[in-house]
This record gives sequence, structure tokens and C-alpha cells, in this order.
Amino acid sequence: MNGLRMDELSAEVEVLVSKLSKTADLTTKIALSLKKLSASAQNVEQAVKPIYNKTQSLTVLSGNIDEAISAIDRVRQPTDAISKEEGTIRQGYIPQNLFSPLLGVFSSYFPGCLHPDQSIELVLTAPSHRPSKIGLTEYLASLKRINDALSSLKKSNLRSSQKAVTQMTGLLKAGSLQLEDLFRQALAEDSKSVEPLHFITKELPFPTFQPQKINMLAVLNDFLSSTLAASAGIQSNAPQIYADVRGPYITNSLASLALATVNTARRTSTAPYDKGSNGISVYTNALEAIFEAEYENICHLFPTTEWSQVYIATTTMPMGVFKKTLADLNVFIKQNMTTDCFLAFDVIENVQPASVRLKTKTGEQKEFAEALKPLRTTAQSSFSYFLEDIKKTGQGLIALPLDNTVAEMTVNVMSRLRRMSDYPNAISSLLVSLGEGNWNRPYTAPAVIPPSFDVGADGTLLLSNFCLDAIDQLIHELEQKSRVMIKKNSTVAVFMVNNVHFIESNIRTSDLRKTMSNQAQAKVEKWRKDAVKMYMEQWKECAAFLMDVTYTKQQAGGRLNLNSKEKEGVKEKFKNFNTVFEELIQKHKSYTFPDKEVRMMLAKEIGFIGPLYGRFYDKYKDLMRDKYVKYDRHQLDTMLAQL
Repeated sequence: MNGLRMDELSAEVEVLVSKLSKTADLTTKIALSLKKLSASAQNVEQAVKPIYNKTQSLTVLSGNIDEAISAIDRVRQPTDAISKEEGTIRQGYIPQNLFSPLLGVFSSYFPGCLHPDQSIELVLTAPSHRPSKIGLTEYLASLKRINDALSSLKKSNLRSSQKAVTQMTGLLKAGSLQLEDLFRQALAEDSKSVEPLHFITKELPFPTFQPQKINMLAVLNDFLSSTLAASAGIQSNAPQIYADVRGPYITNSLASLALATVNTARRTSTAPYDKGSNGISVYTNALEAIFEAEYENICHLFPTTEWSQVYIATTTMPMGVFKKTLADLNVFIKQNMTTDCFLAFDVIENVQPASVRLKTKTGEQKEFAEALKPLRTTAQSSFSYFLEDIKKTGQGLIALPLDNTVAEMTVNVMSRLRRMSDYPNAISSLLVSLGEGNWNRPYTAPAVIPPSFDVGADGTLLLSNFCLDAIDQLIHELEQKSRVMIKKNSTVAVFMVNNVHFIESNIRTSDLRKTMSNQAQAKVEKWRKDAVKMYMEQWKECAAFLMDVTYTKQQAGGRLNLNSKEKEGVKEKFKNFNTVFEELIQKHKSYTFPDKEVRMMLAKEIGFIGPLYGRFYDKYKDLMRDKYVKYDRHQLDTMLAQL
């Protein structure tokens, strides 16, 4: 059994050894095959690798070629725009209606530039009889495509594209000229001169552009100043075109007012100028209103940074005419300073506030200040001229009123002062810049205006002081001349009372009452009292006869006991009093007092004699005979009451 089992196992081992031998042989063969395969693969790799590398290079080259072709196409595409768009741009456009708003296509180019609440599409086409030209919408679209192409070429920075860049820039310049021409035409349509009086008298605002016109002009201006300027470097002429068109429009509209202002100044009358009789007020109001309207247009059409520039350029021409008008008025005023210095005040009174109002709205005031400067200098010199004229007129008087009433010189001076009170704002500003007391400088002095002045000075007080100086000079001249020509103090007093009361009355019954301070009016009142005091000197001399300093003794029953000498003294007093009193009464009644108030005032002053005479009469009436005592108390009071 065991031997049999061993034989079986031995046989199995032999089988396994045989299989192992076969496996080893197979492994050897596989190893040889792998070795051969590895060698073959290495050979294949060595053969394929150059091909692969070449293929990769060709792939990259192909990609580069494709990209180059694409780049060439991109370069050619903007260049092709020249041939596509040149005909359109060179042919120009035919705008069907310049009033139509440019919304449609343009809104995509310029968002936000259209007038609020507008949603109207533009349709601009060429008329049938001009098929060669296109509408403005297409024209702008063509320019936009050229503009975009130019931007692309500039980004490519290829030297070969410089010729195309030059050609495109030329096309855009040609197009900009066309658009500028349209901009000018569109402005001109609404720039026909208007009648300013229609708007001023009816208190209507001057016309501004309609919304659709604003939209069109704004789009054109934006295209010229932004789109073309950014790409082609073309400087927009729209601001200058606007000024060139609108400046003459304003000038022509106001031409009649400028002419009327000068013509109304050249009058033949020698009477002083009346406030408002010249056309400067209407002219200034119209100028202010039309400038406001123009500034509103400018704000709608141009960017904020250009408002001031365009406004100044637009108003230069009408401001030039305005300056010349004021210069003509200034020449006339200088030639007629006595009567027409008030015209200078009226001009300042109108122009200065208008200038301030316009500055608030537009920020510009320099032009008005320059226009007013020569006229302000003349107006300031008028104060010293006025005082010198009073002195010159007083010294040149060859006769005074025969009835000793108000002198013509007094009437004229007070008339001029009253007229000055019609221009408180203008005169106050002039006097503040002139300075306290500088009106006393000679009129011919080279430096009438001080280099600096007190900006905090009270112009109203300065005007009051000037008026007081003028009245002081007037009263001085009247008194000096009357003492030489009239000589008698009593008659001089009548003349001065009439004149000073006239002065005081003029102050009290006119705006001078508000103009002159209480202190100034008190000084005028003192001058009037001084004149009355001068007149009353003769009456006081008369009253001196009633002054009794004799000490007397009374007898029983209240009768006075006078000796003969004392009686003679009392008789003489009555006699002298009667003589002088009657003479004064007669003279007083012969005097002319144009103002009843003066006669009443003097009668009241003279009335002081009544009580004095009454006491004197009561004291001595029983001792004197009727031939000495001509009037009892009642009679004398009656005579005084009739004065």
C-alpha cells in the first residue's frame, strides 16, 4: 500500500516537474518576446517622435496662421469702412426738418442727453428729388462707424494703418464741418431778432429754444465735442458758432433800445433831467431779461464747465454796444453836468442792481462793472461840481429879487437836492466810495476818487452830510450877496427868512426829510431861526422903549406919583414907540412873503410886543394924554393880529 502510494506521489512530482519545466521555457520565451517588443517600441518611438514634434509645430503654425488671417481681417475691416462710408460722408445730408428731435438712433449713442419727458423718434430722409443725399440719422450713424473704426485702428498701433488713420480723420473732419454747418443753421432758424418792448411792456420772458430744438442742438454739440473730439482729436467749434449766431441776435434785438437811450438823452431843454425820462431803464431791463434767457439756453446745450465761457462769448457783442451807449451818455452828461448829472445817477440806479441780479444767476458781473466805471467817475465828480457851481452862481449874481423873495438860485439848488433824493441807492454807493468830505475837493482835481474808502460807511449819512454842505454853501452865498446888494439889515433879514424858510419847507415836504438826518435838519432850523432873529432886531429896538426901569411911588388910590422929568421920559417913550412901531408895521406890511407860513411865523414872533406894551400902557395910561398914548391894549393887539 505504502509502495503504491509512493509511486503515485512520484508520478505526480514528475508531472509537476514537467509542467514547471514547460513554464520556465514559456517564461524564457516571454522574456525574449518582451525584450524584442521593447526593442521594437524603442525603434518605433525613435521613428515617430520627430513626426510628432513636426506635427505639433505645424499645429502651432496653423493656429498662428489662423490668428494672423483673423488679425488681417480685423485690420482690413476698419479699413474697409473707408470705402463703405466715404461716399455717404462726402455726399452730405438733407435734413428734412431741423426742428425734429434727434432721439431714435442717437439715443443709443448719447444716452441722457435728450430733454426730459421727450420720446419722439426722428425720421430724416432725403427728398425724392435729391436721392444722392441721405438723412441726418444715417449720416450720423455713418460717422459713428468711421469713428469706431478709427478707434480700432489706433489701438492696433500698426504703421501700415497710418494712411487709413489719416483718411478716416479727414472724413471725420469733413463730417464735423457738415455738422457744424447744421448746428449753425439750426441756431439761425431761432435767432431772428425780436421786438424787446413786446416782452418788457407785457412782462413776458424772452423766448428760449423749444425742447425739440434743445434736443437736436444738444446731440450735435455732444457729437462734435465728445465723440469726434475723443477719437479724431477734432476741436469742436460749437461754442464759437453759438456765440457767432446768438450774439448778433441779442445785439440786433436790443439795437432800437440802445439808439432810443442815446436819442432821449440828447434833448434841447435846459431843465434838469427827470427820473425815468431816458430809455436806460427799459434798455437795462431788456438786456437783463434777454441775457437770462440766453443763459438758460446755454445751460441746456453745453456742459457745466463751458457755461461761463459760452455766456461771455455770446454776450460780448451786445455788451460792447451797451458799453458804447453808456460811453455816449457819459460824454453828454459831462457836457451838461448841471442838468444831467441826474441821468448818471439814473443809469447807476438801474444798471447796478441788474448787474447784481445777473451775477447771482450767471456768476458774471465784470463786464457791467467795466461799463459803469467811466460813468461812475463822472457821477462822483458831480458832487464837487455841484458845490463849486453853487459858489460860482452865488458870486455871479448881479441882481436879487426886488421883492426880496426866494432867489432863483435857491429854487434851483433845492430842486437839484430833491432830485438827488430820488436816487438814494446810487448816490449812497457813490458817496461811500468817494469818502466823507471828499466832495469838497476841486472839481478839476486830478484825483477825485480816493485810492481806498471805508466800506462800512453809512451812505445815507454821507448823503445827508453832502446835502447839508450844499445848503450851507447856498445860505453863505445868499447872505454874502444880499449884504452887498441890499445893505439894510431888516431887508436882508426878510430876504434870508424867505429863502431859508423855502429851504426848510422843501426838506419837510419832500423825500429830503427822510434823506437828511435829524441833526442836519436841526442845523437848517437854526439857520432859519438866525434869519428870524436878524429880522427881529428892529422889533426888539422898538420894544426897548417899553422897558421901564423908573422907580415910582404910588399915591393913595393906586395913582403913580411922577415928577416932571419922569413924566417927560414916559412921554418920550410913548412918542418914540409910536413912531417906530408905526414905521415897522408899515414896512412889515410892505414886505412880500410868498409863503403864508412865513408871515404867520413872523407875526407870532412880533407878538411879544403886545404883553410888553400892555404892561407899559397899564402903568402910565392915567398920566398921559391921548396925543401921547395913541393905542390902548386892544387896539395894539388888533394891529399885531393883522400882521
